[in-house]
Amino acid sequence: MNEEYGGDSLEVNENKTYKAQMFNRGQSAKVFKDVVENDSPACVIRNSEPYVAILKYETYIKLLKKARQYDEWEVRKNDK
Repeated sequence: MNEEYGGDSLEVNENKTYKAQMFNRGQSAKVFKDVVENDSPACVIRNSEPYVAILKYETYIKLLKKARQYDEWEVRKNDK
């Protein structure tokens, strides 16, 4: 799935999931390296449910900025 917003795209690989147990076994560095090198977010599964998402810091900052822009747009739209 490819989400488009504000000219930037974020490639989401819905199949990139990791079990939370990997982190208890000292394999977190492998997961982090994969996410950063491939610039592809991942989902950590705990008790068969999505638990947490992992993404590059730069991607996180972009998402925060876009969320703020959207919030500001909503406020302006509702003030009219």
